[in-house]
Amino acid sequence: MSENNILRFRKGSASRQVVAEAYSILGNRKSQQDFAGILAYPDKTLAVLCDGMGGLKGGEQASRAAVTMLLEDYDRRRPGGRMVDFLCEEAARMDARVHGLESGDGRSLDAGTTMVAVVVREDGLAEWVSVGDSRIYLLHEGVLTQLTRDHNYRNYLEDALKNGTVTQARYDQEINSRMAEALTSYLGSGKLSQIDRCRAQLRLWPGDQLLLCSDGLYKSLNSQQIKAMLTDNQTDARVSAKRLVNMALTQAVKKQDNTTVVLIQYRDGKTEGQ
Repeated sequence: MSENNILRFRKGSASRQVVAEAYSILGNRKSQQDFAGILAYPDKTLAVLCDGMGGLKGGEQASRAAVTMLLEDYDRRRPGGRMVDFLCEEAARMDARVHGLESGDGRSLDAGTTMVAVVVREDGLAEWVSVGDSRIYLLHEGVLTQLTRDHNYRNYLEDALKNGTVTQARYDQEINSRMAEALTSYLGSGKLSQIDRCRAQLRLWPGDQLLLCSDGLYKSLNSQQIKAMLTDNQTDARVSAKRLVNMALTQAVKKQDNTTVVLIQYRDGKTEGQ
């Protein structure tokens, strides 16, 4: 296990309400293409997670470049107002940045990465964006909800079937094919086609948890297993993140992919501190 792929910065005194921790494993892969970052101010915490596309060259560089760019831009600009607008603007900038990455000999890396990012304010209001198939989950009062929708060919087919733009025969033929997991949107395409975003600010209450994760987690653990791990390990965010990832490694049927999580706990600052 190595966490050289996780950046953590704390600017000023720590928030008593928002606690964010990250954990990552290489799995059985030869390279680490996940990258994550946490930038914590007393009044807001930004968390971002990217999963470099394994089928393209430069996935590691892509995820690192995207995370680093978002953290640096946020720290430099300290944006106010709607965070989701800033995050969407940054997604477009990150797409262009990754699309323009080059190898040492000046050739295009043809790199890509997914991205999920969230900003949580000390008062419990949160905003998020997503590109690709990394996910954000919310655990609230014992109910685990997936906030994001995967940008893959499977969901495209499901939408197209509902809209009548593909036939039932084509849907049946392709829904379980290898192409079903192919991404329909990712950073690095140079023409970002889909950005999933919150339509309104999300209100967090003491005890709520937000989980950002790469697909290495949810392809090894189902939603009930994820919920159980988050519920059983609520006290220490660092311990909970580590146990969640290690359980994915234990439960993996096939070779375990890179697996990274960022866990954000929202607490009652009057009674809970860290």
